[in-house]
Amino acid sequence: MLSPKRTMGQYSTPQETVTYMTKNLLKYLPSDVQESKILDPCTGDGIFIKSLLQSGVSADHLFAFDIDPLTPPPDEKIHFIQTDFLKESNAEKFDAIIGNPPYKSKRQSSYLLENKKYLSEEFQEVGIHNLYTLFIYKGIQKLKDGGILTMIVQDSFLSNVYYKNFRKYVLDHTEIKEIILAPRRLFHKGKADVRTCILTLKKRPSLLIDRNHTHTMRLIDRLADQEYTNPPNKSVQYMNQIHFENNPNYNYSINVPIEILSLFHTPYVPLGDVVKIVTGISTGNDKYFLREQSEVINYEDWLPFYKNGGSKDAWYYEPKYYIHKNWPQYKNVHSNFMVRNPSYYYKEGITCSSMGVEFSAAYLPPGSLFGVNANLFPKNQEDLFYFLGLLNSLLVKYMLRKFLNRTNMITAGYLKKLPYVEPSESLKEVVVESTISLIEGKKKDPSFNTQKLQRKVDQAIFESYGIPEATQSHVKRFCKDLLENI
Repeated sequence: MLSPKRTMGQYSTPQETVTYMTKNLLKYLPSDVQESKILDPCTGDGIFIKSLLQSGVSADHLFAFDIDPLTPPPDEKIHFIQTDFLKESNAEKFDAIIGNPPYKSKRQSSYLLENKKYLSEEFQEVGIHNLYTLFIYKGIQKLKDGGILTMIVQDSFLSNVYYKNFRKYVLDHTEIKEIILAPRRLFHKGKADVRTCILTLKKRPSLLIDRNHTHTMRLIDRLADQEYTNPPNKSVQYMNQIHFENNPNYNYSINVPIEILSLFHTPYVPLGDVVKIVTGISTGNDKYFLREQSEVINYEDWLPFYKNGGSKDAWYYEPKYYIHKNWPQYKNVHSNFMVRNPSYYYKEGITCSSMGVEFSAAYLPPGSLFGVNANLFPKNQEDLFYFLGLLNSLLVKYMLRKFLNRTNMITAGYLKKLPYVEPSESLKEVVVESTISLIEGKKKDPSFNTQKLQRKVDQAIFESYGIPEATQSHVKRFCKDLLENI
């Protein structure tokens, strides 16, 4: 059984990370730090307060809140209050805020469910998608002008579309000083598999909320260990905050080369503007409506149903699921059976994976149906084979996983935002011919070795998009081990 703190989504922060965050926070405060009021709004085990005390900060200037009535004060001399920070109405402002707020989405948190009405009103500007974003939003409001906030939080807010308004709020009201992608296994000792980052912000004066186009951020890519002070040079990027403001959905890109980032800026042609990308049938109960291939006896009564290929299913794979040919009657009988974009059913196209760290695309044979994963329907076969090659390229995998969405789900909406660059006839021909050979090879033998043809496709796409060799190497390194690098 989970402890109350774990139920709320609270995790103990490793000491090395706390030490770095403490030192980093203090360097932004005035030299006479004793005049600064510092708050930890979710004290937990008190590790941040203890670190500040060890750094020489007076207990008189330290404040700690915690919602748990069983949480003891980390030190008897500090100002400790048992309170819900998200409902705190005191007008008191702070010079600095530090901590590790709880990570729980609205689907996981009983607190968010029980306080939905209040939170929906108080946090409508950014939405109530996860507890940690509410703590950051509230923390910014509780800072004095010029105050500093540093928190270690789940990094889903960097790119997930649900956090678009939150990202915009942060850009509008703060200068982002630093974002560090923390080690992937940082919280494994606490039995938590969460990807996190350290976010450090400076609140802009209330009368100067206009965006600061000259501010430079320090961005550090995923680290292998807690070496925050002197990370590898190749992991560090300095970038003007205006780049985040110009990114689709205000995405926060960490160590994405400018040659790739500029593809998403003006002039920018989204893939969704040049090819139709749609979702299909949501059965509401796949176990009931779909049959695995081994369960189908009479194929004349069943239709191929493509819903989510895996990493080994790129280019072409035999259908794994089937749906009965009388499926139209389901939508009138079962309320959860949803039908979308029926005009594209049974057409030749491309079907994409949606879940999993890897992303892949495969040929969608005519006469098939498809699920709520992304599916593309180009105007002709030549375009179909080119787009299939494009989607399976390392460059697209990188743009999807490194920039557009760092989580394990790629929906049609993310694919639509991929930048499209019209290829030359010769490069398009290379991709088309290679893709046809890959499809034929996989048809004959599912274990067909795709490496040589894959490299031809990758190189043609790199050249089409004008990606220099150094950046190509960066992309290849990232894609070589997505699980570790995301």
